[in-house]
Amino acid sequence: MLTLALSTLILTGSPGYGDQPGATYSFSKFEGRIITGIEIVRRDVFDDKVANNSRFYYRWGNSLHIKTKEKIVKDELLFEVGEPFDSLKIIESQRNLRRRGFIGEIFVSARPNGSDSVNLTVTTVDYWTTRVAMYSELGGGNYAVGAAASEVNFLGYGQALEIAGQTGSDKDSYSMYAGDDRIGGSRLAGSLYYTGTTYGNSFATYLARPQYSLTVRTGYWIKYNQSDAVLRLYTGGEEFFRYKRLFREFDSRLTYSMGLSRRLDLFVKYNYDFKDYSPDDPNSPLNHIIPFDETRSYISPGIGMSIIKYDLQRYLDEAGTPEDLTLGAGFRISIGRSLKSLGADFDEIRPEISAKFLVKPYEWIFLGARNKVFWWRRDGRDKEIRSQSEIMMYLKTGRTNVLTARWLADFAWRQKSTYQLILGGTNGLRGYQAYRFAGNRAVIGNLEYRFYLPLEILTVRLGGAAFFDIGNVWRAPEKIEIKDLRSDIGLGLRFGLTKSSTSRVLRFDMAKSLADRDVYVSFGSTVLFSLKSLDSHE
Repeated sequence: MLTLALSTLILTGSPGYGDQPGATYSFSKFEGRIITGIEIVRRDVFDDKVANNSRFYYRWGNSLHIKTKEKIVKDELLFEVGEPFDSLKIIESQRNLRRRGFIGEIFVSARPNGSDSVNLTVTTVDYWTTRVAMYSELGGGNYAVGAAASEVNFLGYGQALEIAGQTGSDKDSYSMYAGDDRIGGSRLAGSLYYTGTTYGNSFATYLARPQYSLTVRTGYWIKYNQSDAVLRLYTGGEEFFRYKRLFREFDSRLTYSMGLSRRLDLFVKYNYDFKDYSPDDPNSPLNHIIPFDETRSYISPGIGMSIIKYDLQRYLDEAGTPEDLTLGAGFRISIGRSLKSLGADFDEIRPEISAKFLVKPYEWIFLGARNKVFWWRRDGRDKEIRSQSEIMMYLKTGRTNVLTARWLADFAWRQKSTYQLILGGTNGLRGYQAYRFAGNRAVIGNLEYRFYLPLEILTVRLGGAAFFDIGNVWRAPEKIEIKDLRSDIGLGLRFGLTKSSTSRVLRFDMAKSLADRDVYVSFGSTVLFSLKSLDSHE
């Protein structure tokens, strides 16, 4: 019953290569039949354009692109010849392929082969995965220009490589990344990342065996992060103090799940968190606010429960490309214990409680929220308390139009003297200078109407947005009052990159502060907020 319910929800209306809006394809009549053949058809990036257009640049683009290897596609399929047809496995295979990032449209068709067998054809359409570009970013009065070269499907085998560098008014930086979601054809995933900036450098690596199907019960990951950085504090948009922090973190997790649409997760997490603070300027009169060095070494057992349901949409956060959502609800509870016997400075406990949900009460409404609260407790006293809450609503007003609303609250109590939240520029209040507002309690609301026109230039779908932002940041013990909120209004352009694997939407926004005459321009390669943050399976 679960499989049939999910197949009715997802596969009916599931998009595929060459399908038309509103088209349906039901697999219910094939359930249980034996699969006697699987054909894989790999389409190049611009095959649909070449078929209807003789322009040379589409053929030229295809000739420069290396198609995903058939083995890479086959490795993600959860069904094989000789097995009974299971529509849930079809759905999960499609999602797994899209999750790789270099395949967009996927269509699975079924043809009866006698009375009790079926032949399947899997058609995939590649995204453009190579990027060699000059780019720029602007927001809140800061600018940056840079260059990057990346490939997320190296030679068609699915590995990702990237190198980038930029210079700007705030800082200079460079970075390198390498990742593979199927190391050596196995289910292991891993990556290496390094970045250096004017204010320090960082390194991160991880190795994981994810739960690639609802029927896979176990998963694990091991992560290591380190950074040597100069941190900056702000007030009124101006920097007033710097200090140094040396940070090391080791994080491992094992997850065991029981159930399918209803999941019970049992996990154990280990963290080693070392922070070494020191003055950037030995003569600064503010050096007394620098925290003491600290080491925390803690094990966190936990439990989580979730109810999940797959959904596939378009024109929510992207410009018509497939968007996989996981509807449902879930929560997690863990209690970490940092011990001197494990190398920590003190014996402490760290409770953490989180919950989220994302529902679709009607075909045109999406509503979700998330909350996470965590803190440290030592010698009977709670400290470093933080609560993060977010609520979103998406209202589809047409096939290519959506009204979006987001409310975010991030509150903290009894934090270190150097703790701060920043607001202004590209992180929520687009009509204000970057770093304009700083404190330890923030609220922000965004109302944005996004739309796309029935107009496509080459493969770029044109659209726009109108928005209203409101919010502020307070420092404890300041009283939070509505009269202190700052707001802006603005208009923007949206460029939907329908064939790109890296940036799906480019945005160009112009915002005017309602508190003064300031006007700021911002642009970037991501939307300001997204429903993916409410994914109940992440």
